[in-house]
Amino acid sequence: MELTFNVRRGGGRTKDATYQAYQVDVEPETSVFEALVKVREEQDGTLAFRGNCAVGFCGDCTMLVNGRQEVSCLTTVSKALKDDAIKIDPIPYAPTVKDVMYDAKRFIWDKVNSFSPGVVFNGAGWGGAQAVTDDDLRPVRRAMRCTMCGICDQGCTVIDVNLDFKGPAALTKVYRYVFDPRDGRAKERVVEAGETNGVWDCVHCWEASDHCPFDIDPTHRIMDLRDRSVRLGVKSGTGNRQAARHYNAFERSVENHGWLDERNVAIQSYGGLIKGGLKMMPTGLAALRRGKANLLPHPKRPGASAIKALFARYREVTRTER
Repeated sequence: MELTFNVRRGGGRTKDATYQAYQVDVEPETSVFEALVKVREEQDGTLAFRGNCAVGFCGDCTMLVNGRQEVSCLTTVSKALKDDAIKIDPIPYAPTVKDVMYDAKRFIWDKVNSFSPGVVFNGAGWGGAQAVTDDDLRPVRRAMRCTMCGICDQGCTVIDVNLDFKGPAALTKVYRYVFDPRDGRAKERVVEAGETNGVWDCVHCWEASDHCPFDIDPTHRIMDLRDRSVRLGVKSGTGNRQAARHYNAFERSVENHGWLDERNVAIQSYGGLIKGGLKMMPTGLAALRRGKANLLPHPKRPGASAIKALFARYREVTRTER
C-alpha cells in the first residue's frame, strides 16, 4: 500500500517547524517505526527520530502518530492511517532535539536517576545471594514490564502544568524497588519520593493508567507507594512537610467528625491557624462572599463514633504489621 507520511521537521522551537511529505510503499502490517526507517534509508538520511529495539522492549520510539501518543514500533500503518496519510510529531512535554527526536535524558532519565535506581541488596541470604521465588516478585512483575516509553507521563495532568513533577514513569520505577524483597532501601526511597514534585503531588486522575500501553497501571502503583510510605511511618519527604500536614489534617478531620472539614484541612496543610489562616484568607473571604463557606463549627455526622472506631482498629492492625 502507498501512503503519505507528513513528518514534523525542524529544531526544538515550534515556530521553526515545518511538515515534509514522504510517499512510502509498505505492507499494511508494517510498523510506523519501520516505515520511518525506510524513509530515512531510501529518501532522506537527515530525518531524525528515536528508536532502538523495534520490538517494543526499549520504549525509545514514542511519538505522536496522528495526534496520539504511540510506541511507533508497535503501531501498524494500517491502524494509524487516517485520510490516506499519517502525521508524525514529537511528543509534548519533552524538549525536541530535531524533527521527531526528543531529549529522553531531560524528559525521563534525569527524574529516574534522582531516585537512586537499582536494587540495593538488603543483606539477607547466604554468601551474598538471596533466593527469590516467583511469588516473591509477583507484586513487582507489572512494574518490571515498564519500558520507560513515557506515554503515561504524556497523559499526566500534573506534568501538563508542572514539568518538574517526577511523573508516573519515574514513580513506577521507585515502586519497583520499594516492593522488591531483595532491596534494603525501602524507607529511604519513600522519603525521596515524598519530596516536593514527588508521590504526594499526584492528583490520581488515572490518566497515566489509561495511557499506559502495557497495562502497568501507574496510578495504582503510585497509590501503593503512598500506602507503603505511610505504613513505614513516612508521610512526606524531609523538605516537604506540607504533605505530612495535609495527611494528618485529613485523617484528624474524618476521625473526629466522620467527614471532611475542607476549611480546616486547607488551613492546617498550609501551616496551622496563624500561618495557614493568613495564607488561605483571600480564598476564604471569597468563599464567604459567594456563600460557599461559613464560620460555624464543623458538625459531626451521624455514625461518627463508628468511623472513629475504624481508625482505632486500623492503628491496632498496622502496629501489629510493623
